[in-house]
Amino acid sequence: MAHGINPSKDLIPVAPASHYASGGVRVDLNGRTSVNGLYACGETACSGVHGANRLASNSLLEGLVFSARIAADIAANLTERSAPVSDSSKAILLEPKTRRELQLSMSRGAGVLRSSDSLLQTSADLTRIQDRTSTNPCVEAWETTNLFQLAEAILKAALIRQETRGSHWREDFPNPDRNWRKRIVQELDRNGNWSTSYQEVGEQ
Repeated sequence: MAHGINPSKDLIPVAPASHYASGGVRVDLNGRTSVNGLYACGETACSGVHGANRLASNSLLEGLVFSARIAADIAANLTERSAPVSDSSKAILLEPKTRRELQLSMSRGAGVLRSSDSLLQTSADLTRIQDRTSTNPCVEAWETTNLFQLAEAILKAALIRQETRGSHWREDFPNPDRNWRKRIVQELDRNGNWSTSYQEVGEQ
């Protein structure tokens, strides 16, 4: 009733929503990332075991298998490590209040249904959002900045992939293209510049 809908007599609006993303941090079969000593598993990681989309509940199995592999790999490679050195440079972070705007824009333009027009509109939204920075390096500012960078990576890959494959649905390119049987890899350098590369299916 709070939303103006009486469920006893009104039709309840239903809309598609994404609950899973097939991409993530690129890892090998032991959960190792490109950062020495850093591992990732579960829905954070892109292990390749699900293909272009995952079946229900398989993420739980992936988490169990890869967490065991990661633990074994860490145990087998324990070495004396020096204490980490903090980066003293000042990070440019986004204002936490932009988080909701970022999420809504991504849901509208880069969610379940995508097109060139919707992705470009979302990209324009992100350009406006990135100018709203924070002077307070709080947890919320870091989280919002991380979400923004992830959104950038998703948008760039979704615009490049001009086909429909798995959970990536392009309304303007509704069919799969065999030339796109590969992964799109986005990398962000320490200066904030993105680079794109491609990985053939089956390569690690």
